[in-house]
Amino acid sequence: MQKSNHYFFIDAVNKRIQEKDNEILSFQEEFYRMEAGSVGEKKLKLVLDDYPFKNEYSIFYNFECMNDRGFSHQIDALLITPFFILILEVKQISGTLCYKPALHEFYRITENKLRENFPNPFDQTFRHKLFLEQFLLQFNIVIPIHELVVIANYRAQLDDSLKGLPIIHLSGLPRYLENLFATYTSPLVNISMIDKKLQQIHQPLPARRSIEAHRLKHGVLCKKCNYCYKMHYARGNWICEKCNSNDRSALFEALHHYRVLIRPTISNKEFRDFVGIDSKFTASKILTRLGLEKHGDKKGRYYVIPEDIFYKE
Repeated sequence: MQKSNHYFFIDAVNKRIQEKDNEILSFQEEFYRMEAGSVGEKKLKLVLDDYPFKNEYSIFYNFECMNDRGFSHQIDALLITPFFILILEVKQISGTLCYKPALHEFYRITENKLRENFPNPFDQTFRHKLFLEQFLLQFNIVIPIHELVVIANYRAQLDDSLKGLPIIHLSGLPRYLENLFATYTSPLVNISMIDKKLQQIHQPLPARRSIEAHRLKHGVLCKKCNYCYKMHYARGNWICEKCNSNDRSALFEALHHYRVLIRPTISNKEFRDFVGIDSKFTASKILTRLGLEKHGDKKGRYYVIPEDIFYKE
């Protein structure tokens, strides 16, 4: 499944942020939450892959776009059928989940009896529903749109305060879909038309946070040493100064980090400063060998780091 730009950003920050940075714990906690969310999304995909759809359908995972007022939408999964559309919000949280409808307050009680508030998923999915209804209406497309919060952690308990709300455990999704298909039996739209319209507005959103370059560890970092030690360049290889392991792909990951944390273009000098190479000639040879798109001449030359640089080998 395609991960968001924000996921790549938080992942890269956690591998490069200085150990004494004041926000290191905040970035670590956000990464753990995103990892948990990613696990939940994979579980959802497995259930949908296994479900025996009897009609044509399409699914957008991690659907991202901007509305016409400049605000973003990020939907975990969007199921399109000729009969209805289903917005799915996946949660991989544990504990006892509770809700105060009058206050729109969604929270959990942990095993240690601690209370922790979360963004209200019902308001999130309702906002997505309003957007989709208005968007499709521009093309005279009217179709029922449902929202559902899916709890992917089987250990979570749903409090009685959630009764009547669109929230279920993931195991109940096939039965939920069967009920929807039993309710809506007449096809209303050609889903290829909706797919086309959604693909036109689908665009990866930028990361929701930023970080100053001076707060990051420079260098090609050793994955085996948990990104704590630098690697030096010797005869086409990158060798860890601590464990002496070789890893040519480490350079691609370093450039991927540079792209998501700093900018998608890099000059010879910026490359030397970031990866730790003194020789301008050696840096130029490496950049040329990578086959990066280049612009400008002499001192004004810069290279474009592609989105798939980490998977280039």
